[in-house]
Amino acid sequence: MNKQVIDIVSEKLNLILDEAIFDERTEAIFKLHYGISCNRQEPKDIAKALKISQKKIKVELARIDNKVFNILKKYEIFDEFNG
Repeated sequence: MNKQVIDIVSEKLNLILDEAIFDERTEAIFKLHYGISCNRQEPKDIAKALKISQKKIKVELARIDNKVFNILKKYEIFDEFNG
């Protein structure tokens, strides 16, 4: 992947962490799912690490992804990739 794209995505993920209102568990799921300060993990591994059912992880990931999408849309990240 292009280093510039990775830097933009990392910056946006940090903005999301600053802006989003995540509880402690949701923030941990977010960080593990997107690989912030660690290797990116699959939902199955996140469920095992946090001792949460895979079904609950999938529901949480859907909520997180929706929140992430809305925040990214707000900051117009897609324009930065095209510019």
